[in-house]
Amino acid sequence: MAGCLTEVNWKISYGPADDRLRDFYLPALSRSVSYDRTSGFFSSWSLAIAAAGVAHLVRAGGRMRLLVGAQLSEEDVRAIERGEGDFQAALEARLLQALEELAADPADPGRRRLEVLAWMVASGRLTIRVVLPLGPDGRPLPASLAADYFHAKEGVFTDACGHQVAFSGSVNETPQGWRANYEQFSVYFSWDATRPYLAQVVERIRRLWEGREEGWRALPIPRAVRDRLLALAPSVPPLRDPVETEPVTTPPVPIDQRERILFAYLRDAPYLQGGEYLGVCTAGVRPWPHQVKVVTEVVRRFPERFLLADEVGLGKTVEAGLILRSLLLSGAVRRCLILVPKSVQRQWQEELYEKFALNVPAYDGHSFTDYFGPVARPDTNPWDAFPVLLASSQLVKRAQRSAELLQATPWDLVIVDEAHHARRRDILTRSRYRPNRLLALLEGENGRPGLSSRTRGLLLLTATPMQLHPVELYDLLRQLGLPPVWAASEDRFLRFLEELRAVRAGEGDWELLLRLARGAGNEVVADLLPALKGKLGPVAWQRVHEIFTGQRPAHQIKTLSSPEQAALLELCRQASPLGRNMFRATRETLRSYQKLGLLRERIPERSPEPVWINMTSEEWDVYNRVEQYVSHFYQRFEDERQGLGFIMTVYRRRLTSSFAALRRSLERRRDYLLGRAGPPFGFTDEDTEEADLDEDTLEELHETTVGRELSPSLRRLIAEEIREVDTILDRVERLGEDTKFTRLADELGQVLARRETVAVFTQYTDTMDALRERLLGVYGRSLACYSGRGGERWNGREWVRVSKEEVKNAFRSGEIRVLLCTEAASEGLNLQTCGVLINYDMPWNPMRVEQRIGRFDRIGQVYPDVWIRHYFLLGPHGEETVEAKVYNALSDRIDWFRSIVGEVAPILARIPRAIERAAVAPREEREAVLAEALAEIRREIEAQAALPSLDEWALATPPPEGPPAPLDLAELERVLRASSLGRRFRLHPEISGALVLDWAGRSYDVTFDPAVADAHPGRVRLLTYGEPLLAEMLASVPAPVEAVGGPGVIRACAGEVRGWFALSRDGSLLPITSVGQLDEVLNGSQVAVDSSHLVEARRAVQAAAEKRLSCAAEMDRAIENIRRGTLEERARLLVARAAGFLVAAEGCDPSTALARLAEKGYPWAGLIRLVGYPEAAEVEASSATSLAEGLPARLAEVSTQAKDMLRQLASFRSQGIEAPGSDAAVSASAVVLLV
Repeated sequence: MAGCLTEVNWKISYGPADDRLRDFYLPALSRSVSYDRTSGFFSSWSLAIAAAGVAHLVRAGGRMRLLVGAQLSEEDVRAIERGEGDFQAALEARLLQALEELAADPADPGRRRLEVLAWMVASGRLTIRVVLPLGPDGRPLPASLAADYFHAKEGVFTDACGHQVAFSGSVNETPQGWRANYEQFSVYFSWDATRPYLAQVVERIRRLWEGREEGWRALPIPRAVRDRLLALAPSVPPLRDPVETEPVTTPPVPIDQRERILFAYLRDAPYLQGGEYLGVCTAGVRPWPHQVKVVTEVVRRFPERFLLADEVGLGKTVEAGLILRSLLLSGAVRRCLILVPKSVQRQWQEELYEKFALNVPAYDGHSFTDYFGPVARPDTNPWDAFPVLLASSQLVKRAQRSAELLQATPWDLVIVDEAHHARRRDILTRSRYRPNRLLALLEGENGRPGLSSRTRGLLLLTATPMQLHPVELYDLLRQLGLPPVWAASEDRFLRFLEELRAVRAGEGDWELLLRLARGAGNEVVADLLPALKGKLGPVAWQRVHEIFTGQRPAHQIKTLSSPEQAALLELCRQASPLGRNMFRATRETLRSYQKLGLLRERIPERSPEPVWINMTSEEWDVYNRVEQYVSHFYQRFEDERQGLGFIMTVYRRRLTSSFAALRRSLERRRDYLLGRAGPPFGFTDEDTEEADLDEDTLEELHETTVGRELSPSLRRLIAEEIREVDTILDRVERLGEDTKFTRLADELGQVLARRETVAVFTQYTDTMDALRERLLGVYGRSLACYSGRGGERWNGREWVRVSKEEVKNAFRSGEIRVLLCTEAASEGLNLQTCGVLINYDMPWNPMRVEQRIGRFDRIGQVYPDVWIRHYFLLGPHGEETVEAKVYNALSDRIDWFRSIVGEVAPILARIPRAIERAAVAPREEREAVLAEALAEIRREIEAQAALPSLDEWALATPPPEGPPAPLDLAELERVLRASSLGRRFRLHPEISGALVLDWAGRSYDVTFDPAVADAHPGRVRLLTYGEPLLAEMLASVPAPVEAVGGPGVIRACAGEVRGWFALSRDGSLLPITSVGQLDEVLNGSQVAVDSSHLVEARRAVQAAAEKRLSCAAEMDRAIENIRRGTLEERARLLVARAAGFLVAAEGCDPSTALARLAEKGYPWAGLIRLVGYPEAAEVEASSATSLAEGLPARLAEVSTQAKDMLRQLASFRSQGIEAPGSDAAVSASAVVLLV
């Protein structure tokens, strides 16, 4: 039997009148991949009861954890006083005695259940721990006092879909209880309102298992007890419960057997060969070639860690979504945490559901909200509340939240968006390492492990991982798990980047490049081999390959031709961590894919143009009056309370947008000053977001003024400001012509004569509202808006709310010709059907402009070029505003956004602060302040230009080929609509390509076409894997009838691997790798299956499952090897440093210095004995930077470090590393599905 726990119609409690084995344990265990169970005192009877139905867990390839108590006597407890060894011996004797009661009778069903547990222990599928309740003195309680502690019996089943069922109740675990079959318990589920109760059971078992439950002690079972259990283990896996009724050997084949088989195949599809690609083939988005390459590689190599560094706008979110979807569907990932900036958290949530059918709850520190609205919060650690969770990186940086997060159950995968925010505080002072909160959260601090150590897989997303210094990139790569030769020293990484450049100029250190490249392994060489060999020819390639692998000396590089040296350099580059663990694509990469014929969609060009608008004299006077108001009151408020002046910058920003936006904000400001009511300082959400104001700081400042007696000076200042605000409002009200709007109206007429649609962007809803009222008379129903309020259209009488779907479709069809947008559209709408963007105002942060353009400059843009107009205000005689001066001064660097901003983006993000400093400065100081700020930005841009370009790693290589997915959406639709469920579908009356699904008493708008779902987000559901509706439909069809022989197809299971097979006419086994192939098999003549075929099928899936487990175990061991290897490499560098001091001080050669260092004894002799001598080049490099002065103090310092290093190495050696293959025991089952 297979499927999910949600398939069963469970009761909420079971008692003596129920057949708990048949109706509860067997259905639960046959659908589970793991089973956690608490039992009572360790005895044959308690084990037999705990093993109820566990044979079906064996058939499903699942694992079990069992917690048992020990029935200790007073004498056993007193043995602690004689020492831990005596207590362990007493415990061992007590458990052995308890085990013998059933072991003596092989015919007893209870004994046969013990054999099930014994087989699971032998195969590595069961782990047993003894838990002992402790008294106030910290000693275990004797049985007479401990009985009540073991009254409640609990268990948790988990299936491959991530669903859980828990039970909690009382069981009589005596021989009489076993024979009377007495048991009573309640049941809780992860998918309904009982989830909080389930979470408590899960947490209670977890804390007991980890030994973290206060008042309890957890111990492994003694070896002698384990050995006695192993002696009971049968030679073949037990596949039925001893008291289970034997099945009918030749079951009748139901009339709908063919449909049952097809649906079973659909349920198994994610776990079949090629199932890892099912997530991509059935997603709501069609990936581009570079995305296919990334997703395929990351999924294939999971849990390796990666940096996704595609250029802005090339779909890192899509890559991450497809990776997550594929890993969740295939069962490789069950728990995932997604950390994103707060500003894009809702956008992520929408994309995860609309493109990938993943309804991921978001946590804001107080409550949970999924795509459809609020969801109940379980009473547990919030980070354990849901298997996949979305949160803001700002939230987890807080000390309380990070501690809570790090105490949660470890994750299978963590995704961090905008990962460049994890960086050092003093980036240019490398001698002082101070990580910021996000970087400290990832890597840990004060000796405590961080989030990077609490997850198997890790994806870091950023277009700009290197902002001011390459060490920022190194800090991110360290979280991915670097090979020891790289992880030991950031200096090596920096030298590598330097030498890459130097070698191209003919001056680099090839030996260093090769030494570091070889330390990364040979996988990259194998990947590059076909391309480079084809380019160079076999003979030249052989020379290059032998130098790279060290079979030829490095000095022979001089004899290589230019193409051969270029190939060798490419090998070194790709063997680096950047080549192995970073994916980078640019628009040039996409154009290369076009040339290769792998991408047909258009990649547009940008056609930007600044538009200079001269204000009237009246407008200019008001503009200057507002600037004076801002600078004057900024300083006055700062004098009153530091931090209070920042509120004035909001009004200066709004002045850039429109006089309408300025007027509305000053009206709110006046109301706030008069009544001190409403939101803090009268700000809107747009004000706080645009100014990047911290909400906590804002609230804190607000609370210091509201409800408190103001100082006389502050009262006078407020009265003065009210008078000034009234004066400005009066002058704004008397303004006549709005020159900026006049220019917009003229431009719209010109543009719409040449192109179908135009989008106008502004920062503020107030500006948008003013524009729409003035444009309404001209454009009427062809005018629409999109803002934080959502979509809005004119219906002939009033503005009405409409869905994003309606706005997008009407704009695409040309029914809407002018779309007015705020920044919300730059996060929620893709506008590649529109070829004109007018920036009615220019945000202080150029990256906001880049985000706007990114909605238009997308693959598949219908126009060959996107017209972009940037509006700037000038004085009546061409006098430049602060914004105009800044953008003009940097125009040679950003070229008005003709190209994507790219690697200078983090530097340009400093521009808002530069404008702010100038805007609040007194008029006489403004020019100097602005000039200094711009000079600093220019210096940073020039320094950034000297950094290595990540684009060197952006290669347009074809995506790797893998096995095809078992089906796609078209085949899924074909099977469902041809089945008995097909009558549940009817054509949608309004939407072409959509269907109406009648299910569970409700009607749903659904489709199998991603384009239709994309055109109607939130309304039409894509019926695909991950969508709960599809899971319910697949689960509604009963499992096919099984047999141990006869004509039909074979279904085999091992762990999370599934295999389907048919027999050829000659009797050989043929894998069924697609639903189309299964159709052909079912429609053809059948060959009878016998037991030998089942054995062969079992072995096939067992080998695949063991390989998967072995790879996972090997990865775990590799991580430990890297940790130890990194420590050893750091120790060698420490030895080299100390020897370098001696070389500098005594003038000896490196070998002599190393010998003298070893003669000094502890700690150097022990350290050298453990890790060996460093290379002479490392000693020379250290001596070159050392001074003879202060040698004793520096030697003492490194000696202290060496002692600590020696302790760490000794600890690693004592722990050892588990032998390969010890985790790889997997049981398998195979049945015939009769046809």
